[in-house]
Amino acid sequence: MRSNLSIFFVIGILTVCSFVPVTIAEDGQNMTLEDAGLRLVTMRNDTSLDTNDDGSPDTFRVVIVLNATANTADVNMVLIASTGSRAIEQWVNTTVEGQENFSISLESWEVGQYSMTLQMYDPQTMNILVNLDLGSFWFEPALSLPTLRLSLDAPSYIQTGDTCMVTRVFSDEVGYRYGMMGSRTFTGAPFQVYESDEVIDCSNWPAGNYNLVESYQNGLGQSSEVELSFSINNRPAPDFSLEIVGNGDEIGTTCTVTIVAGSANESLSSHTKVWDVIPNQQIGDVTSIDCSDWAPGIHKVVVTTNNSEEISTTRGANIVRLPPILATDDNQSEENVNWPVRSAGSEITQNPNGWYAIGGISLVAFILVLLLTRRKDRVIDEDTLPSPEEMLLEETSQYVAPNLVVPDSGGLPTHTDEEGITWRRHDDGQVDWWDYQNLVWVRFE
Repeated sequence: MRSNLSIFFVIGILTVCSFVPVTIAEDGQNMTLEDAGLRLVTMRNDTSLDTNDDGSPDTFRVVIVLNATANTADVNMVLIASTGSRAIEQWVNTTVEGQENFSISLESWEVGQYSMTLQMYDPQTMNILVNLDLGSFWFEPALSLPTLRLSLDAPSYIQTGDTCMVTRVFSDEVGYRYGMMGSRTFTGAPFQVYESDEVIDCSNWPAGNYNLVESYQNGLGQSSEVELSFSINNRPAPDFSLEIVGNGDEIGTTCTVTIVAGSANESLSSHTKVWDVIPNQQIGDVTSIDCSDWAPGIHKVVVTTNNSEEISTTRGANIVRLPPILATDDNQSEENVNWPVRSAGSEITQNPNGWYAIGGISLVAFILVLLLTRRKDRVIDEDTLPSPEEMLLEETSQYVAPNLVVPDSGGLPTHTDEEGITWRRHDDGQVDWWDYQNLVWVRFE
């Protein structure tokens, strides 16, 4: 049916061209195609073209056959499509040699009624030679309208430092086809976003709520806008603990301090670790340290972990290392000669001088108590009371400075560190220290 209509339309055009010369001039110059050295042989309109195969016509094409009455002739042709609010022009500027065929097409850019007009001009004077109304036709869009899309590639719960990408998709076939591309605007990002940025990296964005908006409008007034909202949350401080093996054991035995993540979801591999050990130990950015050869005594261990956002957590512990029991003085070396002396408990004979000192102190205390008791029982005449200065001198003369008492270890191994503190170690690894003021053993926590 469409083929028959096209044939009838061509026959009609040929008939018109045979009996009615196309010599239309609207500028008052009365120029015709013959004046420009041309003759319109035939013309055909194609109005049922479906370029996107959606079942609806979307393209208009006019085919023109021109013959130059001389050897050559110049002509400018333009096909104008108008929907009332917008108009598009498609120009063909050419030189005709003998007889030539020309095809001019226009793709529809929106749904609506299109009025089609063909005009021809003399290129030297730009006087109009032909102005033909080709009729009105209904077209569906052949070209896609401006399209914008934003897609987010990130975890469902985004934290600072997580992988975060925003992909931008843009197309405007109409603006590209007719040279009427517009400009895109992007708002809502904390940093500059350029039109050429197809992928935006939001991995380094600070925490906050974001509402990204992109808009576009081409030269035909067609526009598009898209929004994307998401939130980035502050990453919490690193969660970890210190796992200690060998605390309170002898030097040379297994001893380690290891950083252990607080949960299975906590990854410390990318965190920096800063160790501070007193007495000083040179330790790098590691997860575990070996303390088996540390000198006997108490070591303070403090470790700080920092994530990529410079959020840190600090943990600390005290590590006690004991000297080994040396059977003879032959085992002493330059390295361990200054180690604290460690008692082997019941295996070493206790010094009897300690018991003598305790007995002496007890005897002195008994005598002082006896003297004070007798003084209270005496009746002293007020006239014979000594002066305050004499009483102070008498009390001072009776003060006896206590001696340091050597503690009884109860058969447990002991040692005295550089600060003069005596330590006692139980079979289960617990450690006590001797309180010289109260003369008791105190559990070390």
